[in-house]
Amino acid sequence: MTIVARTPTTIITGFLGAGKTTFINTLLAHKNTLNMTDKWAILVNEFGKIGIDGKLFADSDVAIKEVSGGCICCTNQLSLQIALVRLLSDHKPSHLIIEPTGLAHPDELLSQLGAPHWQTSLHLRATICILNAAQWQEEHHRNHDGYQAHVKFSDIVIINRTQMLSTDQYQALRDWINSIHPNVQIIDMNTTSADELMALLGKMPMPKQQPIKVALNPLALKPVVTNTNVTGEIDDTEPPYRYHDKMAGFHVGGWRLPKEWRFDGHELQKWLLNLPHYARIKGIIHTQDGWISLNITQESISIQDSDAQEDSRLEFILHQEVDWDGLDGELMGFLMGE
Repeated sequence: MTIVARTPTTIITGFLGAGKTTFINTLLAHKNTLNMTDKWAILVNEFGKIGIDGKLFADSDVAIKEVSGGCICCTNQLSLQIALVRLLSDHKPSHLIIEPTGLAHPDELLSQLGAPHWQTSLHLRATICILNAAQWQEEHHRNHDGYQAHVKFSDIVIINRTQMLSTDQYQALRDWINSIHPNVQIIDMNTTSADELMALLGKMPMPKQQPIKVALNPLALKPVVTNTNVTGEIDDTEPPYRYHDKMAGFHVGGWRLPKEWRFDGHELQKWLLNLPHYARIKGIIHTQDGWISLNITQESISIQDSDAQEDSRLEFILHQEVDWDGLDGELMGFLMGE
């Protein structure tokens, strides 16, 4: 199947009952008013198994594909891929809209669609979150991690039903959004024209922060860490260096170290197993007793002998931010002399 290259793609997210389908129908109605001949496609995901949402769209000229029976960001990745390929190859849309279930994890979906194999077929535009102002007033929604995630991983938040709020409540809602995502663009659907809403499909996503890379330099038997941040300038083929970044709600960091550097394997393992807040630790390290591989989670620990590698590598996936410079110093403390 031939896929049209770089189809503009908008993800419209929001919690259950936010009004995603209503918003998409507003766009479709305005598209018809403007007599636009552009071919749109919609991929709609339902958590249930019978498929209803796709029947709710008013425009019969739009290609619609439903993926039912779970969240496309976790349990139905294969179904997502098949549905996308068929929509793009069979209908060759000028714009693709993806409406995930309200129980979706937006960060996971964005990560999947940003994978290299989609780069030649999808051109991701700004992610739009629909937020129901009446729903937001309920504390169990406001404090729900899944509810907040839709705001956190969006580029634009469109609030509907704001007429139900007092001036103070409306300001409190905006403050709440900014506390979760300080840089997000906030739109009031009730005071925004259809033309302005349509224009949001052309918005590009906010620039993502680049990983920070920090050079590491040994000094005699007690290596020290330079405090010079080098962003995007360290050649990945020339260790030693450490990077850190924030991805999908986790804090991620890793080291590439010269194969000649040997570490005290026993002390290193004790240090790793006592680190707080880790979701996963993995690596291949040169120790005084040879090479070892590590794969550590909260549920399991695997430490095994390994064949020699071109360099040592260690990576952390953490639930909370840490002092990466401090970790550099602690890690370097396990480096052994000749």
